[in-house]
Amino acid sequence: MSQISPRPGRGRPRLLPGKIAANPRDQILAAAAELFVSRGYAGTTTREIADGAGLRQASIYYHFGSKEEILAVLLERSVQDRVEQAGKIEAGMGSVTPDVGLYALAVSDMSALVAMPYNIGMLYRLPDVIASPVYDRYGHLRGDLVAGYSRVAERAAGERVAASSGEPGLGELLVQMVESVVSLRRTRCVPDE
Repeated sequence: MSQISPRPGRGRPRLLPGKIAANPRDQILAAAAELFVSRGYAGTTTREIADGAGLRQASIYYHFGSKEEILAVLLERSVQDRVEQAGKIEAGMGSVTPDVGLYALAVSDMSALVAMPYNIGMLYRLPDVIASPVYDRYGHLRGDLVAGYSRVAERAAGERVAASSGEPGLGELLVQMVESVVSLRRTRCVPDE
């Protein structure tokens, strides 16, 4: 009699057995990020995401409620760490001059954008993403980043911009300048890390 050997894992086998390094949720996010950046959000189907992740399409809906939820997670991840790092730099500005703090913030932020896999910082610039209701959920986090830049920049500029303090324009301008690295990365002017 032959014995039946137990399967090594639970659940259904993956479509592409070699793709088991990351957990399925991370595989879905990685595949979606690559496809959203290269094909656009509207031009990507959940079937393509599943194929890219080496999973069955049903697995997408086990881990995420919808394609919109995948986009929301990617957008939030693209800025959440940047907001946290900005807060740390702002909190530590008592030990450095304000201009050094602003420089550290910009360099840290650019480094994070260059290190993001698949250049996912590009997502928020895609027209089909901007038109998505999911974009609004991301907007508050980006607003926190802009506000952090505004506070740090105002401290660095001191009295030189005292008349314009409280206006969101300065922080938005600085964030856009830093985020230009995603466009430079797309055109290969800035190499991926």
